[in-house]
Amino acid sequence: MTPGPNDEGRSLDALADVDAVRPLELADFLLIAEAVLEVPAKKIAEDSSLHLADSALHAPMAGFGGVEAYPDFATKAAVLCAHLVKNHPLKDGNAPVALIATIEFCQRNGHPWLPPEGDSDGEVTAAWFNALAAEPLTDDTVDQLAGWIRERMGADAA
Repeated sequence: MTPGPNDEGRSLDALADVDAVRPLELADFLLIAEAVLEVPAKKIAEDSSLHLADSALHAPMAGFGGVEAYPDFATKAAVLCAHLVKNHPLKDGNAPVALIATIEFCQRNGHPWLPPEGDSDGEVTAAWFNALAAEPLTDDTVDQLAGWIRERMGADAA
């Protein structure tokens, strides 16, 4: 995924600020997967492609030449989510783990998560993740997912 034409990026020096984005670490991912899959983290670690998870966890923080590739927080969250789904680091359960990891990433960084209106059974969210899993990973896919995540973050998304 590449920055858009109107996206100048932020200096990576901004990451040193107090408001710096706090990424998820591999240990966080394993604990989330343990809770979602109801399988011990040690077993998940043994049976997973942790290098693919680690790559996905670092993708939102990408940059080059001192400029962030994804300066918008919702896009960072979308990149994390999409890469966790598409990298397929787990034998099973990548989409639900990606969803909970994305929610944790948002909340950890001060962005509340609001479920879609009328989604008490999770069907709307499941449809998004089924589509994400079926589509190729493109800039457009990430942009659409970022828009959906921005809506989940509500008024706090700006």
